[in-house]
Parts: sequence; C-alpha cells; structure tokens
Amino acid sequence: MADGSQSAMDQSAVTGAPTMASEVQPADASVAPTVTPGGASQLGGQEDASIGFVTKTYANYVQDIQQAAEGLRQRAAALQQEGSGQLQQLQSQIQPQTQELISALQETQSPIGLPTSSVVEIFGWSSILLLGAGIASIIGGYVLSPIFGIFIGRGGSAILATLAIPAFGAYQLNNEDGSTSGTRFQLLVLALVQGLLMGHSISYTYLSAQPLGFVTPLVIAFAYPLIAGQVGTARTPLLGGAVGAAFGTQLVLGLVSGSLSFSYLLLSALYSAASGALLQVAFKNLTAQNRIHMYQILLVSSFLFSKALVYGLFGSAEPPKA
Repeated sequence: MADGSQSAMDQSAVTGAPTMASEVQPADASVAPTVTPGGASQLGGQEDASIGFVTKTYANYVQDIQQAAEGLRQRAAALQQEGSGQLQQLQSQIQPQTQELISALQETQSPIGLPTSSVVEIFGWSSILLLGAGIASIIGGYVLSPIFGIFIGRGGSAILATLAIPAFGAYQLNNEDGSTSGTRFQLLVLALVQGLLMGHSISYTYLSAQPLGFVTPLVIAFAYPLIAGQVGTARTPLLGGAVGAAFGTQLVLGLVSGSLSFSYLLLSALYSAASGALLQVAFKNLTAQNRIHMYQILLVSSFLFSKALVYGLFGSAEPPKA
C-alpha cells in the first residue's frame, strides 16, 4: 500500500516535473532574448541615436555655412552694384574737373587776365616757404631723423609731407585771407613742418647734386613783371619767358657750382614744369586776391613731391664719390 502510494507520488512527481518545466521554460525563453540579445540591441539603438545626432548636427552646420555663403554672395552682389554706381557718380564728378584742368594746361592763345601782383605774391612768398622748408629739411635729415624714426617710417613721412599735411593745411586755411600776415605765418609754419618730415624721408639717401628749390619761384617772381612789361598779356611769351628764365638760372647755377648732373637737371625741369602748370591754373581760376595762399600750398607741395620722387628713383644709400 505504502509502496503503491509512493509510486503514485513518484509518478505524479515525475509527470509534474515536465509540466512545471514546460510552464517555466517559455518564461525563461521570453526572458533570455530580452536579457542577452536584447541588451545588445539596446546598445545598438543608443549607438544609432548618437550617430544620427552627430550627423544631424553637422548637417545643420553645413546648412548654416551655405546660408552664410549665400548671404555673403548677395551682399557682394549688392556692394558691386552700389560700388559701380558710386564709381560712376564719382567719375561723373571728377571728369568735368579733369577736363577743365587739361584745358587750362593746354590753353596758349587767350590773353592773361590775372593781375601781375597776384603772380608776384604767389611766387614771392612761395620762395620764402621753400627756403624755410629746405633749411628744415636739413635739420630733419641730420638731427631729428633718429627721433622721427621711432614713430614713423621714411615712406610715411614723405606721404605726410607731400600729401596729408598740405591737404590738412588747405582745409584749415580755406576760409582765411591769404593776403594777411597771419595767414602767411601759418603757411611758413606749415612749410617748416613739411621740410622736417621731408628731411626724415630722404635721410641716408644721396643724390649726386640737386638744385636749390627756392630759386625757381624767386626768379619767376622777379622775371614775370619784367616780361609782362614787354609783352603785355600775351600768354605764350609771358609764360615761356618767366618759366624759361627760372630754368635757365638753375642751369647757370649748376654750371658755376659744378653740380650739373642728371638729377640736377631732372629736378630743375620738374620745378619749372610745376611752376608753369601752376601759372596756367592760376590764369584760369584765380579770381580773388585772398585765395593766393592755396596756390602757394600747392606749389610748395609739388616741389617737395618732385624732390621725394627723384630721391626715391635715383637716390643711393652711399654718398657719391668725388
């Protein structure tokens, strides 16, 4: 009896084991894919999400760059159109003045209406200004050049002396009366500053010889009224006589001093050409006696520019041999 019940229990136990196993196994099977393979699948999903985020971020960067490039392209096109319009407007403003200047320089037939006294004042005081600038140039080149060199280079000094400072002086003195002693004194100070800067700009640069710049306007100031008394208001003989007398005087001085070199001749010719061009412009445009200081500034600046040009082209770093 006991053996029968025991065998029955054993049988039930044996038969129940598969039943429990069959009930547990699906659960285990359902858990196993989630834990082992599912863990790998979850990591793969995070990896995919990270790569997608990075890709999207860089795609946004590319889009931003493309938008910025397009904006720059549109801005450049707009600036090109604006610049073209402004250039045409500037050209339309400059072209009449350029044509007027060219016509003034080419005029040879019309009589001169400018008073002789105006010409004498322009060139007479300009000779004083150039003398002061020449003396200041020596000081600027041999004494103050090491100090100037700390603050500004020689090229910048030349630009200041020939362009920037004259333009500033003309702007400051635009409304002044050029025939007064106060304005003449301001012009002298301006010329001295230009001379100091010019001396620094050509320091340690040598020419074989150069003419004295103040001689050219000085000769014109004396020769012009004498020639005007002979030829009247005839433009060609009056202009040619005054400028020719100045150039001839420079040649004689070069022969006497033994300094008649290429640089001497070139500078003498440039000084004479600048004086003749200024006379032509003054003949056409100078109508008020109180505006002569503007022509004096222009003449001094043109002489200094010619000097800087010749020094820059033909100057040497070593003194010429005797």
